[in-house]
Amino acid sequence: MNMKLAVAGLVFLFSASAISTDAHAYVKCDAEEDEAKKAKCEGKEAKRIAKLRSKTTPFKPSALSAAYAGMDADDKNIFNMDDWYVPTYETGVKDVDTLLGSVSRIDAALTMAAYIGKLNKDGKADEAKALAKDLLPELKKMKDDVKAITDSINKIKADPKSVVASNPAALPKVLGAVGTAATTLPALVAEIPKALGAIGPIAGGAAGAAVEGAVDKAKDAAGK
Repeated sequence: MNMKLAVAGLVFLFSASAISTDAHAYVKCDAEEDEAKKAKCEGKEAKRIAKLRSKTTPFKPSALSAAYAGMDADDKNIFNMDDWYVPTYETGVKDVDTLLGSVSRIDAALTMAAYIGKLNKDGKADEAKALAKDLLPELKKMKDDVKAITDSINKIKADPKSVVASNPAALPKVLGAVGTAATTLPALVAEIPKALGAIGPIAGGAAGAAVEGAVDKAKDAAGK
């Protein structure tokens, strides 16, 4: 998951985000064996995340699944961790902010899948399985979410002035946000089948039994 979406001058991260302080062994830079290149990667990521944090707020886990409500506090929120930071954006226009929130929700689902995979790889199978069981139903429903997002994008693009009737000055920002979301959504959707395929086996048992069919449906949504 290494896709980026610029929205109104900001950056949506559809990936396992990284970086905060030089003391952290950042996930995104772990694969770099050359120490000089690793240090450069960490420095670059530190600046990127700091800039992102200055313009956004972290996504709340409960907005992905009610089962994650216990993780909403800043010190427990996975999406507030630098390695897994998921931003939320506000334009000040309700319909557009709802749309952007829906895009962030897919971002969060994919990021959670990456986080679960890391837990499982690091030998924390029980923790990974518990999170995977709650994520899997949400991933399976993403096909319907994508349709709703696409419909919302098309509706706003068809008559953007009506959306900003109470705040006409927001029109350029709205057009930029909606336009970029529209062009990036297909690449984001393409990651859903991969996440389903990875999370199903970790969830195990009945929770993961219907993954194959869900993957096929997600591929249809992604145009695969």
